[in-house]
Amino acid sequence: MAWQRFGVLLACALRCVAVYEAGQVPLITPSRVFTLRQVHHHGVHKYPYLHRYADVQVSGPLHITDEYGETLINHDPRYFIRDDFMTTLRPVYSSHDHGHRSQDDAMPISWLQDERRGPAVTDKQTVLSFAKMAANAYARKDNSSEWKWIDVGSGFNYTDDFGWENDGLRGHVFADEQNQTVVISIKGTSVSWLDPPDTVHRDVLNDNLFASCCCAQGWPWLGKAVCNCRTGWNTCNSTCLTAALRTRTSYYWAAKELYHNITMLYPDADIWMTGHSLGGVVSSLLGLTFGLPTLTFEAYPDALAASRLGLATPPDYSPGRPGERGLHAPHVYHYGHTADPIFMGTCNGLFSTCNSWGYALESKCHTGVQCIYDTAKDLGWRQDVRAHSIVKVIEDVLDVYDDVPECTRETQCTDCGKWKFETGHHG
Repeated sequence: MAWQRFGVLLACALRCVAVYEAGQVPLITPSRVFTLRQVHHHGVHKYPYLHRYADVQVSGPLHITDEYGETLINHDPRYFIRDDFMTTLRPVYSSHDHGHRSQDDAMPISWLQDERRGPAVTDKQTVLSFAKMAANAYARKDNSSEWKWIDVGSGFNYTDDFGWENDGLRGHVFADEQNQTVVISIKGTSVSWLDPPDTVHRDVLNDNLFASCCCAQGWPWLGKAVCNCRTGWNTCNSTCLTAALRTRTSYYWAAKELYHNITMLYPDADIWMTGHSLGGVVSSLLGLTFGLPTLTFEAYPDALAASRLGLATPPDYSPGRPGERGLHAPHVYHYGHTADPIFMGTCNGLFSTCNSWGYALESKCHTGVQCIYDTAKDLGWRQDVRAHSIVKVIEDVLDVYDDVPECTRETQCTDCGKWKFETGHHG
């Protein structure tokens, strides 16, 4: 990798010299232009083998929408992103599992570090561009005629089925002008008054699967259970939880299939990930699974789900058992602010807004690196779920601050400390 790094640095140095001789301010890392190319949809519950995509020709402004339906029109459909070097961590599986492309039942046996090109995570314009791409995944139509869906070969015929668009995971694909790099933006959680009930129900199911101690079973999550892994009072079966995360009703499974199919369409491209809220969590899990540079926005704590899938979690982290050694993932960056209770892991409990809306968000620890804007101190904001909106974050946080905050690792964080987790076969 050393010779690749030297080559890129040399090219950058020569460009800077040329710019300097022209009398301009030298740029250390020139921006590249990304545009929306495709929209992908992968089914989960009723249509687990369905994967369709539509090519998108954008000639006008793009819509940036949040989960509440608020829309900010981005008049320039181009996104400017700068590169930087990044160390990534990816799992290695045994040779027995190598032939199974999804490694559905496998756990990593070791980890590899790679040095590769990634986004400039401290550059304000780059972070803003990623946030806008994350927001664009909420928009159903973007200055285009009706999307013409193309089936990715699956052997199943869903041509005459209705409602498939409301069942599954949606990802928007952005690429640079040379198709050297692709950014996949995963849609976050829908709200009940904007999207069909099937879509909302599936989002809530995955939120509660990823972020609750035991599938939202037990007090105070009455009526919200998404699996049957509880074995007693504050006792849960970890093997059962892992199996639930790997089923075809899980967005994690759908995201892996989506990723594999997109890499077939862009076989020579680097893949980067982004997403907001639930979309950020799914993006993070995908980034941890395949060692992909990932920038998330207001994602609720994801270490709980990552640990159950055998992915990299923070040092000294283990659910229910603090003090065990974890592994730092240097390529996953979580951007958020202190007035968002969902990002901060405080939107839980019997009388919380999240509980009243059907969410059991008990997790408190993030993977990777956190870049936290202190809006409570700097702007006087109080914690409010309305501060979770990606449009509000773009307009009132990312665009307002002059600089990206210092990004730090999370250490000595514990999830579900009152729970005991067992392994082995469960009913």
